[in-house]
Amino acid sequence: MNPYHAYQQQAYSSWLRIDMLLALYDGTIAKLEAAHAALVRKDAREARKLLDRGRLMLAGLVSAVDPSRGELATQFLRLYEFANHAIGAADPRSVAGALKVLRTLREGLEGIRPEAAELERRGQIPPADSQPRLRLTV
Repeated sequence: MNPYHAYQQQAYSSWLRIDMLLALYDGTIAKLEAAHAALVRKDAREARKLLDRGRLMLAGLVSAVDPSRGELATQFLRLYEFANHAIGAADPRSVAGALKVLRTLREGLEGIRPEAAELERRGQIPPADSQPRLRLTV
């Protein structure tokens, strides 16, 4: 096995689910902040590129939700749907609304990070490497 590939596999498998989720939020928020700035300066081409990348990353967040898990999962999906529509509007005010929602969700998840990490360490939450991965290169 290629040593670099082995290192990558080990690095991915040592991440906790909550850390991967927070990293995906961070990436999505960063793309949308940059898109918002591009929209404000009226750089439509750059904004569209960043909005598309942000939407792709948002799709990663959506794919992490198991709708069979009840009302909380449904609420997350509704908030993601709002963010997706706001991003699609491609205007500074709408993107700012999507950012507010995503930042609020991220803050809440950051607050439960210690508990989620402990549950994963005890095996009550399956480890992130127990399911197939989707790799995004953005």
